[in-house]
Amino acid sequence: MDLKLLKIVINIFDIFKSFSKKILKKIQEIYNFLTHEQEMFYYAASLSFYTIFALIPLILIAFSIMLNFPDFKIRLEGIKILMLSSILPTHTDIIASFLNTFMENSSKLGSMGFIYIIFTSLMFFRNYEYITSKMFNSKPRKFFDSLIVYWAMMTLFPIAFFLSIYFSGEVQGILKNKVNEVLLPDILLWLGTCILFLILFRVSANKFLNKKALLFTSFSSASIWYLFKWGFVYYVSYNKTYPTLYGSVSVLLIMMLWIYISWLVLLFGMRTCEAFISNFGKKY
Repeated sequence: MDLKLLKIVINIFDIFKSFSKKILKKIQEIYNFLTHEQEMFYYAASLSFYTIFALIPLILIAFSIMLNFPDFKIRLEGIKILMLSSILPTHTDIIASFLNTFMENSSKLGSMGFIYIIFTSLMFFRNYEYITSKMFNSKPRKFFDSLIVYWAMMTLFPIAFFLSIYFSGEVQGILKNKVNEVLLPDILLWLGTCILFLILFRVSANKFLNKKALLFTSFSSASIWYLFKWGFVYYVSYNKTYPTLYGSVSVLLIMMLWIYISWLVLLFGMRTCEAFISNFGKKY
């Protein structure tokens, strides 16, 4: 009787062991697919590097150009806060001084400065095109096609950014007495982030995307980014390791860390969208 019971226990253990192996294997396959065989972490680091040396200067130049518009000057402080909170949720006072210095010196860049920014921007767009094609398992656009698409985005971005700030102010004015004034800016910023993620997903994928998968993954990724933003603020506020070890340089390191996290969230969202569309690559 004891032998029979022992055999039953052994069989149950073997079944459980086999089932556990299958579950772990499935989890490993899903993880490898979502992280593109863990290459996503290197991709995010690459994009973070190009963001600091190419994308941020390009956006700030566009920002300084938009200062020529009177309505833009009126909302300058609000726009600064919005930009700074996206680039770095903490230490905004220090980054604000960098921003003011850059805007004051942007007119003194000269031809070589503009050539440098154009060159690094082209490198960024090329790198971004290659990485996003990997995330969506799509064929990369040709160089000039991708150049036209992303350069058009960068040209239209300041206009869209200005319009979003303008309409955000108008909406806040209309709903001032109807909605909680504390929550309204956060809600509008979250909605704007969701729309931005949606546009990035759609433009970056050189293929057809299922609308349901696109909407769900873009909005959920934007929501995760927003939650990470809050968590990052609390993390930096309570963790004094970086300021203690690196001093004033810690602001730059924290900014690089946040940009890296932001790219990770965006790429992970793109890969999740592809997972829903292709059933984790089984349709290929």
